[in-house]
Amino acid sequence: MLIFGHKLIECEKFILFNKDKINKKCINLISNYDENHIKKLKTSGEKWAIYAKNKDEIFLSNALKADFILLEDNELAIFASKVAEFYLFDSKILLILDELKNLEKAYNLGVDGVVLRDFIS
Repeated sequence: MLIFGHKLIECEKFILFNKDKINKKCINLISNYDENHIKKLKTSGEKWAIYAKNKDEIFLSNALKADFILLEDNELAIFASKVAEFYLFDSKILLILDELKNLEKAYNLGVDGVVLRDFIS
């Protein structure tokens, strides 16, 4: 399981994408599905993630080669993990958590990992 945000685990931080500047030291996170932002990030070659809010965004984000797809909704996370397994997604499915407690929940949902909400800046 991938865990982003634990103080003892070294990993790249997620930073909200600013349309004017691509961050080369962090994972650029698109908070709303926007194909212009996706195109800019794909062209840059930098790692990027998207906060998906529905099933279509999950399918499209993987097809567009997002490194990570972040979800908050448990039902959507279950759907995404099943689809990712069936279609062998390259994108990693991450569940957004407020605290690193009950990590077994993420396992039961079938996601690839978790990210703490306050690890996203």
